[in-house]
Amino acid sequence: MKTIVSKLSFVFPIVTIVSLLQFCAPTATKSTSNAVYEEDLSVHRPSYTLGDDAIGEEPTEAEAYSSTAEYVTPTNDIKAELDTVLYRIKKSRENIQYVDGYSIQLYSGNNRDKANQVKVKTYEVLEDERPRVSYDQPNYKVRVGEYYSRLEANTDFVTLQKYFSRAVLVPVKIKIEE
Repeated sequence: MKTIVSKLSFVFPIVTIVSLLQFCAPTATKSTSNAVYEEDLSVHRPSYTLGDDAIGEEPTEAEAYSSTAEYVTPTNDIKAELDTVLYRIKKSRENIQYVDGYSIQLYSGNNRDKANQVKVKTYEVLEDERPRVSYDQPNYKVRVGEYYSRLEANTDFVTLQKYFSRAVLVPVKIKIEE
C-alpha cells in the first residue's frame, strides 16, 4: 500500500503540470479581411495587331481563328508499317475463341428441383439476366451473367447476395462472338 501511495505522489504533480500547460496553450483565431485583391496584369498579356486597315474594327470569327501556316505534307509516313503491325496482331489472335471472365454461381447441388427454384427466383430478382442451369455430374449448377471483370460483376453480385447467401463469383471462359 505504501508503494502505491508513493507512486501516486510522484505521478500527481506531473499530471497537474501537463494539464496546466494544456490550458495555457494559445488558441487559434480566424481572421477575415474585407480587402479586395486588385492587380494590373495587362503588362503580361500579349498584344496582337491586325494591320493598318483593321484598326478600330473587331475581327470576324473567321479571321480570329484563321491560321497563317500553310499545309505541310508529312515526310515520315508510318501508315504502311502500322498496318503491318496491326495485321500481325490480328493474325496472331485469330484462333482465340474464348476470353477469361466471371459468372455468378447461385446454386450447386444434386437437387434438380431446388436448382429450378433458384432459377425462377433469379428471374424475379434480376429481370435483365438469364440464369442457366447446367448439370456437371453429380451436381446441378445455376449461374447467371457473363462479366469480363470482377468490377463489372460486382453490382449484380451484391444484389444477388441479398437473396442467395451462397452466391459466389466463379471464373469462366466467355465465348467471343464475331
